[in-house]
Amino acid sequence: MKQLKLGLLGAGFLQDFHMQAYREIPEAKIVAVASRTRESASSFASKWGIERFFHGEEAIQELCECKDIDAVSIGIPNHLHQEAAILAAENSKHVICEKPLGRTAKEARSMLDAVQKAGVIHCYAENQVFFPLHTHAFKLIQEEALGDVYWVRSREAHGGPHADHFWDINRAGGGVGMDMGCHSIEVARKAFGNDAPVEVLMWGDTLVHGERTSGEDNCIILVRYKHGQMGQAENSWSTRAGLDLRTEIHGKAGAIFMDNTRETGLKVFT
Repeated sequence: MKQLKLGLLGAGFLQDFHMQAYREIPEAKIVAVASRTRESASSFASKWGIERFFHGEEAIQELCECKDIDAVSIGIPNHLHQEAAILAAENSKHVICEKPLGRTAKEARSMLDAVQKAGVIHCYAENQVFFPLHTHAFKLIQEEALGDVYWVRSREAHGGPHADHFWDINRAGGGVGMDMGCHSIEVARKAFGNDAPVEVLMWGDTLVHGERTSGEDNCIILVRYKHGQMGQAENSWSTRAGLDLRTEIHGKAGAIFMDNTRETGLKVFT
């Protein structure tokens, strides 16, 4: 495999995590980073040994126009995703976009239209389907150890976002459902063999952080799939127990219970 040269949009908490992963991939080389301020861009570049950095109002465009960049990793606030993805596609860059893809279906559709028109590879960066516990569970499902899987129940919760823009629903597009619900939904969809969702219901309320956000800080999402399966996602920005990430997968012949943050291993009943 040839080396893939990437440019990073964003120089904060998120891209710090991404850099730890990129360093484990020999074929990936980060050649540039862009951020709003010179201080954040130069500090990030220095920390990770990145040769070039861009900053200011034109930073997104300048990075996307670099001739030697193959792909752009979008790790900036949600309200900037659409602009970044379209600019990257127009400059024939492959696109890796941090969740959520867009704040609205209209934004997400415009991004999809742009990458399809440009003929570039595109994805939203979902990590939880690649967790070791989850990948092992998916293997057991493929081996029919659980029989027909009909229900996936998951919980992801913590004390709240690390950056102010998450709390602003105009910039973020929503509350905890937008921020964290996508992970639980995608794990369920994967367990159901990438089946198509046909019906969605969400309850959400601001139970704790009303002084910080007008968005929901707790929610429960139900997704029914084409062949009758049910995905249940519980998400919270108000738990005081650290990161809580649990998944249950129920089949007609067995069940799997996973706790990704407090335990190791799977509890499998068949």
